[in-house]
Amino acid sequence: MALFGRRGGTSSRRARRDDLSALSDWVASRRGVEAFVEPRTNVSEPTVVLVASDGESMRRRVASVQAAAEFARKAGIPVYDANRVGYPQRMRDHAVRQKAAQQGRASSTSSSPAQPVQRPASPAEKEAIATLQVSAGADAVTGRPSDEVLQKWWKQARVRSHPDRRGGDRTEWDEVEHAAETLGLTTG
Repeated sequence: MALFGRRGGTSSRRARRDDLSALSDWVASRRGVEAFVEPRTNVSEPTVVLVASDGESMRRRVASVQAAAEFARKAGIPVYDANRVGYPQRMRDHAVRQKAAQQGRASSTSSSPAQPVQRPASPAEKEAIATLQVSAGADAVTGRPSDEVLQKWWKQARVRSHPDRRGGDRTEWDEVEHAAETLGLTTG
């Protein structure tokens, strides 16, 4: 058994025949595909990244660097050492376009009737939100923060205002807890 109870330094997931089949299918369904081979590391097996002409990409484990080169040769696509040449700019551009498209869909669906509309914060809730924001040291936000953000602020505010950090003074701690109760964060 290795140090800290772990066995071996590599991932237990090895390349399988399914991986090669997925790679072959992907190459057959895209144009201008190139292969970028990533060698074995301490935490992962060798992988191959396929990048199409539009920048779309796919990563899969392979048995070895030689197996990746052999796959590329059989598929009739160019193969590169990712450590030497890096990845093509079109791959990063594609990722940016995908992220922008997802954000566009998220903002267009946020006004759909299926999404619950948040009611505006009451004056007491606004004060409670401000208390958590200041105590957590968070940046200002516009509108009412999501419940996840409020939970995060509450946790951060509790750490920062804990009486042990304040020489036993509970003033800010009590304000933070009252704010959390006002916002309904303490239930559940």
